[in-house]
Amino acid sequence: MKAVVTGETEELVGVNLRDNNGSEHVVDVRKVDGKITAHQQDGYPDDPSKRSMIDEVEPINQAVRYAQYHVNRERGYETIDWRQDPDRTLAVALAIAELDVDEVRKYFGTLYDQLRSHVTDTDQPVSLPNGAELGHIVYQQDVYLGLGDQALVSLVERGSELGPEGLPDNDGPLEDVVAELLETAQSEMDSSDLVVEAVSGVHVRWDDASGTYHHECNESPNLDRTPDARIDILPFGPESIQDFQFQLVRNLVCQVRDCYVEMGVTPPETVRIQGLGKHKTATWYEHYDFYQRYHDPRVDIDWGALEPSEHRDE
Repeated sequence: MKAVVTGETEELVGVNLRDNNGSEHVVDVRKVDGKITAHQQDGYPDDPSKRSMIDEVEPINQAVRYAQYHVNRERGYETIDWRQDPDRTLAVALAIAELDVDEVRKYFGTLYDQLRSHVTDTDQPVSLPNGAELGHIVYQQDVYLGLGDQALVSLVERGSELGPEGLPDNDGPLEDVVAELLETAQSEMDSSDLVVEAVSGVHVRWDDASGTYHHECNESPNLDRTPDARIDILPFGPESIQDFQFQLVRNLVCQVRDCYVEMGVTPPETVRIQGLGKHKTATWYEHYDFYQRYHDPRVDIDWGALEPSEHRDE
């Protein structure tokens, strides 16, 4: 992907970009919310009903996501959804990585107990909705960071400053993983600025026998803003609170990877790890050959299949 801003009006920003197939897109992005008000392209049928299910639909979707992201980064408008922002997601991963055990229990103890309830006699704090079966559920929890304006601005630099080394495997102390993350995610933000302010209750997402997804949300904090990230994790039996904390961090780092892949951009080397990130995106990886199986640690990934990231070079 490569994009340039071609013009700006009071309400819109125009973007010209080429997708990974070489097709040109001309997109108008609304400043206030990122809505696409016009989109012309020269590589796919204009009639959506004549596009192939994924090979001609998803390049267009990638172009839209990238255009929204590019406007946000180049002009600072709120044009990307919070779940599409790799820098905010990475910041939450770092914040959780720095929590001590008591803080992990304070913010995520309900989720920890819920996971443990599937493998031990721990009481289940969240009742499963009718029709939600164990093999078809995902647990989610929203996280809000307590960041000042300047700290939020500096998040923009974070994704492009990731170092050359990847995350270590989960075969060492959590503090080694934390140190690796902090060392490779260099920015002007002091790590002490990364503070978890609040979390939501534990949400349950599940699919029924027909394949239809349902989402039961529990309480959210009384904050007049969107979360900074959402944990998206399958039921598993954490061996300890430290193992649980590691898996939360790993899930969010995989989500950072997903944010880039969804835009057709090669993820920075530090987040080129395999595993479950966003559950919805993992279903794409599972069912469509258009994407590699980034969620599956057992397969080989060609990280060069997407073009190198140039989203900050214009």
